[in-house]
Amino acid sequence: MRLIFFTLLTLTLLNGEGGVLDVDWSSIDRNQQQKPTAPYPAVLTEGIKNVHLPVYLTKSYAYDKTMVVVANGNFYSISFELEGASVLFEGDKTFQESVAPENPEFQKIVKQSPPVEYIDAEGIMSAEFNRHGANYVISIECEEPKKDKRCTETSLIKKLYTGLVMVGGRP
Repeated sequence: MRLIFFTLLTLTLLNGEGGVLDVDWSSIDRNQQQKPTAPYPAVLTEGIKNVHLPVYLTKSYAYDKTMVVVANGNFYSISFELEGASVLFEGDKTFQESVAPENPEFQKIVKQSPPVEYIDAEGIMSAEFNRHGANYVISIECEEPKKDKRCTETSLIKKLYTGLVMVGGRP
């Protein structure tokens, strides 16, 4: 529940100074896009129908009808409740401050950024990455973060990241 609260809080804060990132749809290999074996649940298709960035989920969660979807044109958040934990998939093409791409400090940070960062902070394990010009995060929040391997080890978050498939989104 805490993740959903922070997601909704983030959505309200996005109206500050900032802008929208350009998504590079030409960099998407349509052959890699998830070809559904059955129709996705209505909660997913209805929830993301107006999202203007690629929507990623791990294949094993794409058909879970218990998901909670919060989305608008520039952002989506899809959460799942597990026993003792919750999983959150987010995509966002907004930013709060404008930085010129030719700025040397910005270039240095971009060149040093790994393709995905696995972060353990405040009891939440996350994977942060950028694809097609949009920002994405997968988070796992555990009720007992110091005792739960899902929040102390990277094995689950890495499995979720490597199992990502595109399930929707549009230009």
